[in-house]
Amino acid sequence: MKSTVWLPLLAFIWGSASANPIVGLFDPACQVVTGECPNKNVSFWLYSNSTRENPKLLNPLDLNPWDFQPPRPLKILIHGYTGYRDFAPNSYIRPVLLDHEDVYVISIDYGPLVAYPCYIQAVQNLPLVSRCLAQLINNLVDRAIVANDQIHLIGFSLGGQVAGQTANYVKRKLKRITGLDPAKPLFILGPDSRRLDQGDADFVDVIHTDAFGRGYLRSAGHVDFYPNFGVKQPGCMEENMQDPGSCNHERAPRFYAESINSTVGFWGRQCTSWLVQLLALCPTTGAQSLMGYRVSNELRGSYFLQTAGKSPFALGKMPDVDNRQTLAKFHLNFKHNEIANGYEPQLLEAFLELDKVKVVVNMDKADLDKQLNWTHRAEDEPLSKNLIK
Repeated sequence: MKSTVWLPLLAFIWGSASANPIVGLFDPACQVVTGECPNKNVSFWLYSNSTRENPKLLNPLDLNPWDFQPPRPLKILIHGYTGYRDFAPNSYIRPVLLDHEDVYVISIDYGPLVAYPCYIQAVQNLPLVSRCLAQLINNLVDRAIVANDQIHLIGFSLGGQVAGQTANYVKRKLKRITGLDPAKPLFILGPDSRRLDQGDADFVDVIHTDAFGRGYLRSAGHVDFYPNFGVKQPGCMEENMQDPGSCNHERAPRFYAESINSTVGFWGRQCTSWLVQLLALCPTTGAQSLMGYRVSNELRGSYFLQTAGKSPFALGKMPDVDNRQTLAKFHLNFKHNEIANGYEPQLLEAFLELDKVKVVVNMDKADLDKQLNWTHRAEDEPLSKNLIK
């Protein structure tokens, strides 16, 4: 019965080549890259409002403190599969941040490591990207160029998983990570060190918009938001009839960008679980909370909301509808209403776990979980190449 239910969905997803994690598995152009940091395949571009048209390419080992004067919060934007520094989330979020916030923005570019059609190899390249990003962050903080509590990582798709893996290598725990529909294929099983979770920063907020395709369904942060149940975003069938899943996926950074300066805001209500919300068994009165850039770091749990089908997407606060009589008819056992951690709608069940994929390249699989060894480094000494194994 389960196979019958999911067959149409799997067939739809399989029809989209960009959503198929095994495309390029045997393509000789697809490579797993090993190396040191800094790495020629990973670059960091610094933007401010005054330099937005002429960003500065940073050298993580030779940082100029004057590039970060006066002191401001630092937002680090991390693109996903097939991306680059002007790809989502950068193309949506960076202009709005620079227009409306007094911040620095670093756009990471690791496009050569996540090129189409090399998804499996892209996943295996993420530890290198994460180590190089951690090297930059550690040197910024060690030299007191940027305060650790002023750094905020914002990752879309594979970039959300890069943010989570970067937490394995930084010297000080990150203050905030935002995951924008973190990538699902090849991240379901295995240890938390490979994927974004709430242990990666003091506060992790996640927006789910393509949970039956490229993104997660189960919670991944301290607070998880599910616009339109996190599954099918209104307007996407009309916007991208050939691949509406891609549109669903990209709605996460688009919602987040709009939340920076929205006059009405994306307001959601808490529910005990996605399944209970699907069954319309959650209260529809009471407090509402903002999703996005201005989310409260005190929030915990799962929140649900609706959006418009085109920009502006935010609908403001939801009307109160008293459904207490309906809820009184049900006696829910809240210990058993969560979706099990082992359950996720899959792209292709044969390729859930990276360790089971036999890629025809040499790779040290232990590298995925390896952390930097800081014990022999002087406190004021920048990371050097030979410290990255």
